[in-house]
Amino acid sequence: HLWDGPGEERLVPRMSGGGMAFMIPGTAVVGTKQVGAIAASNFTIHHVEVYSNTAPTGASLIVDVNLNLVTIYTTQANRPTITTGTKVGSRVVPDIVAVSAGDVLTVDVDAVGSTVAGGGPLLLTIVML
Repeated sequence: HLWDGPGEERLVPRMSGGGMAFMIPGTAVVGTKQVGAIAASNFTIHHVEVYSNTAPTGASLIVDVNLNLVTIYTTQANRPTITTGTKVGSRVVPDIVAVSAGDVLTVDVDAVGSTVAGGGPLLLTIVML
């Protein structure tokens, strides 16, 4: 399960099958550090996936992942994006992939749909090697 169900706090990631999954409940809104976790061990990020239960419309929904407050997408055009009218973003390999125990991972929502924001909930998975 990606989350335990209604009422679960948003800052509780779940580890499952080599990944770290985050849920941002409700309608997506632009903001920094919306969810986060401390890495329990060293790992390498293989890619990041994002899913919105409600498709954004009018504009794409864009998220960013930060490692110790610095984006892992130094090429900003490569951030995980859900294009308007769809629910699933493409699998995206970040520019920075090495994570050490004790590092802090946070997720920002950088853009939402202009007509329908998307979300409800928004799910993000960091897939590890």
